[in-house]
Amino acid sequence: MMKIGNKILLAWLATLLLMGIAITGIWYNTSQKFTGVYLKNVSESTMQDAYHAFEYLLTDTSYMATLVATNSSNIIEPVMRLNHEKISRGGQWNQTYLDNRRVIMNYIKGLNGYKYYISGIAVAASRECVFSTNYIIQDKGKLYEDIVKLDQEKLRHSMVMMEPLHLEGLKSTVSSDYVLPAVRGIINDKEEIIGYVILYFDYGVIEQMFSANLPEGSFFQVVNEKNSVIFSNNGKAASYFDSLGGGYAKNTFAAQSVGWTFHMAIPSEFYIAGIHRTAVVSAVVTGLIIVMALLATIVIVSKMTTEISVLSGKMKSVSSGDLTVRYAVKGNDEIGQMGKTFNHMIARIQKLMERVAEEEREKRLNEMAFLQAQINPHFVSNVMNNVVWMAKLQHADNIVPLVNSLNALLQNVMHQDREFIPLKNELEYVDNYLVIMEYSGSYDFVIEKEVDEDTMPLFIPRFILQPLVENAIYHGLPEDLSRQGKIIISSERRGEDLIITVEDNGEGISEEKAEEILKKRKKKDGSFNGIGVVNVNERIRLCFGDAYGLHFESEKGKYTKCILVLPVVEVDA
Repeated sequence: MMKIGNKILLAWLATLLLMGIAITGIWYNTSQKFTGVYLKNVSESTMQDAYHAFEYLLTDTSYMATLVATNSSNIIEPVMRLNHEKISRGGQWNQTYLDNRRVIMNYIKGLNGYKYYISGIAVAASRECVFSTNYIIQDKGKLYEDIVKLDQEKLRHSMVMMEPLHLEGLKSTVSSDYVLPAVRGIINDKEEIIGYVILYFDYGVIEQMFSANLPEGSFFQVVNEKNSVIFSNNGKAASYFDSLGGGYAKNTFAAQSVGWTFHMAIPSEFYIAGIHRTAVVSAVVTGLIIVMALLATIVIVSKMTTEISVLSGKMKSVSSGDLTVRYAVKGNDEIGQMGKTFNHMIARIQKLMERVAEEEREKRLNEMAFLQAQINPHFVSNVMNNVVWMAKLQHADNIVPLVNSLNALLQNVMHQDREFIPLKNELEYVDNYLVIMEYSGSYDFVIEKEVDEDTMPLFIPRFILQPLVENAIYHGLPEDLSRQGKIIISSERRGEDLIITVEDNGEGISEEKAEEILKKRKKKDGSFNGIGVVNVNERIRLCFGDAYGLHFESEKGKYTKCILVLPVVEVDA
């Protein structure tokens, strides 16, 4: 039985043979009639192919420029700080400048080399603050001035191409003596331009794209809205195209998206001579066409099977867990449709996984909110009994602080509109709790605070100090009545960490007991918050990761320290 590949080859051979005989007979008679139309179509097709190839790079570059310009944490926020905060002192860059420059440079360096035709990336926050991934720009001030002269309204929403920039001896970094800057505005939340993103096209890629497949003697030129030459394959001025005489098939195309005009002139003789030669040697050419077509068919069939193998390999990669792979669709045939479906399927899987992750995150937040909301009803009942007792025995004047403290505690718990609050507010919450404990009359201890002022505005998760203080009161105060109990609350900032310590002068605990406290979840008792120390540790790790949390330091008979390690958070998360 004949294979389907052989059937395709046999059918193709018969078709080519019949077509070759027919074409040879009518070619010469019709060639002169269609020469003009052919030249026009060839010039239009060649020019549009060049533009469409470049348009693809433009679209990709515009997406990349928008990706950089709209990045909030790595671009917009650092640029705003550079524009609105003092960045130098005594002629020297200060820490604000260095920190924001590092954020911007780390981000754009990470994108450098992402596209082969992008030679470099720069971010211009101001005339003095122009950061680039390479040394393409020598005069950064002039670059900024040239950008300011561009259409600022257009820069708000799209990318604007500048004129080619000479590299002045830096050719080793790219494949040409020139680069073509593409500029995109950086917009703040008020729709104001606060800076610019500049992507540098490798001009050598543009030269290769625009000059490829042009016949010898052809003229191709690209000029911008100011009639300045962006590209010319022969170095002529913009007016040279109009001066060309009759022996060319001329064509002009306006690319509205970038404001460029493409001029192409192809020598007519190049194609006419080819037509004549084809008519004379049509018989020989027909044979060669058949042979070449057969070879091409073999290559095409082989390519089809190769593409199927490539697609199969991509599927195997996905089955092993790699969801970053994509199939490069090269046609609109069945294989191409399969590739598109494959890519769509992977994209859908990624979205579903992201949705599951988001739902899981929300679930954890809800669980934390539920844990935070638990107030032991026994504790509230005991406090209210104290209120009743004091009201009977006294004139009730001193009951006001107790009631106010209880009210403040309940208000904090019932109105949990934020997950993070300043350390100052959390300490006020602890103070209210301590007022209630003082009125309970069950404990005799003193509270000392050694809190650094610069830590007071830092943000921490709600309700994480009270359980630690409560633990110290219940389990950390000395049992020896000859010593007065003492609890010390302190805080300090160490680099990028916030250290909060709750220390008591009790009998101390062993390492085994400390580990048990951090691992064993106890049933609710009569304390204010039944969730205890272990839940505080779990909440911190849920929010910030395993690098943060609680640990104990203790010395028998002297003290126990509960040390809380958090990241420095200066803005409400």
